[in-house]
Amino acid sequence: MARRLPLTGTGPLVSFARELRELKERSRGTVETVVARGASRTAVYAALNGSRLPSARNLDAMVEAWGSGSELERRQWHERRRAAEEGLAEAARRQGAATAGRTPEEEDFTRALRGLWNKVGDPSTELVARHCDLSARTLDSYLDGRTIPTEARLRELFDGLSALRADDRAWLAATRDTFVGEVLFRAQTARQEERARVRELATALPEGQAPVEFGPLPDGIGPVPGVRLGQEFDNRRTLSLSGVHRPLQAGICGRSELGAESVVVSGGYPNDEDLGDVILYTGVGGRSPETGQQARNQQLTRGNAALATSAATAAPVRVVRGVTTATRSFYRYDGLFRVEDFWSENSPGGFLVWRFRLVALPPAEQAAAVARVTDRVTDRVKARVTDRVMAPTDEDAREAEDVRSATSVVRVVRNTAVATRVKRAHDYTCQVCGVRMAVPGGAYAEAAHITPLGTPHHGSDTVDNVLCLCANHHVLFDFGMLIVNDDLTVVSRDDSSVLGRLRETPDHVVDRRRLAEHRLRHGVPRHQGMR
Repeated sequence: MARRLPLTGTGPLVSFARELRELKERSRGTVETVVARGASRTAVYAALNGSRLPSARNLDAMVEAWGSGSELERRQWHERRRAAEEGLAEAARRQGAATAGRTPEEEDFTRALRGLWNKVGDPSTELVARHCDLSARTLDSYLDGRTIPTEARLRELFDGLSALRADDRAWLAATRDTFVGEVLFRAQTARQEERARVRELATALPEGQAPVEFGPLPDGIGPVPGVRLGQEFDNRRTLSLSGVHRPLQAGICGRSELGAESVVVSGGYPNDEDLGDVILYTGVGGRSPETGQQARNQQLTRGNAALATSAATAAPVRVVRGVTTATRSFYRYDGLFRVEDFWSENSPGGFLVWRFRLVALPPAEQAAAVARVTDRVTDRVKARVTDRVMAPTDEDAREAEDVRSATSVVRVVRNTAVATRVKRAHDYTCQVCGVRMAVPGGAYAEAAHITPLGTPHHGSDTVDNVLCLCANHHVLFDFGMLIVNDDLTVVSRDDSSVLGRLRETPDHVVDRRRLAEHRLRHGVPRHQGMR
């Protein structure tokens, strides 16, 4: 679990994070209570650490968990969030860069969609995704207000709801037409006007958009000195020579151990979604050279593994878009993005593909993002992972004291009655390696949920969905580097070696269906194991 970091400096993000921490401390609440209400754990910690603002949905979960949950309090927090957004935009403008903010019409769309979702019984996004060509993660992004769907995808969403609510199909059809013709139209029109305003502001700034001023990161990660945001390149060769995207053909540049340097977005995969500040990017591999269609499963290797590493380290990734106009085709550098999430899903042809959610860093955050990763990209590329297995410093302990368990362990932990029951069933011994870690006052082990709690996975906090693991194997399991087959053999995906058999006890029997879901979520085809 991520540690809460000390807050330093000033600015809208830091001020908002301080207010959130005060709310949490007054209530003596925990991050787990927010996650239990469907919020993303990563997003909650990012908000508390001042890395980024929470989505409207995640903010509602925080207010409900740590505050009174009243409508008045919710509105007050949304006003604070809007003020923080405006502060970021103003800071970016002063630095010579303009950003598009979220419009009231877009917020109206999100509220209307969430109201509709609740009206049809608040189904899980995974359930709706089984009845349409949208993934659960995509549906979550719409409900969270992180993205606004296209008309075609909104109709697909309504098709999924109609398949679940056959008795309401006529009503849903009429509601769909209203959403498409009015609510979505207003949101899209407002978005276009906001972007036009930003472009006008950018051209009014001295010399247009200012170039990125900060230096390069090791191994090519981060901005390239002298290359302006929006700079155009005639072809892949000039793009390569500039250092913005070095490969002449590959869409992803990077290495699995260091992360991705850059990606090219050119619409090569039918499921790609380019929504401007948010990109749903399909990984590489598995396509037939003859037909160009997906012919086999993608693997989490090479470029795909590089993007996964970037998600773990929060290192920025350069994004280049391929642009075609009536007169020419060219490539445009569109700045730094963060890989916020990645997952596997089945393509329309039934083959497994990897998907990555890239979110643009506001210009005001770009310099801070570079500073955060400069000192650790080369020697602590798995910094967020190792934070989970390293004892905190005294300073960290003072800052994160309120998110620790009251037990005698020295790390941030999840501690529920179910977790304690599972750990006691194994005498606090790791089910994979058999190590029992003795600490002052007893022993230490971690409870790992096979299917994660909260959106979009909606795992249950039950004994058959929990493993008792040491800290190292907990991290490897969460990142899909440990796979457990139906016969309970444990396989390391690093070298495909069999580590042994997962231990069970009469009081703790693991749900094999959960293990199959874990394998599928991390790229192993359904009903197959690893040997």
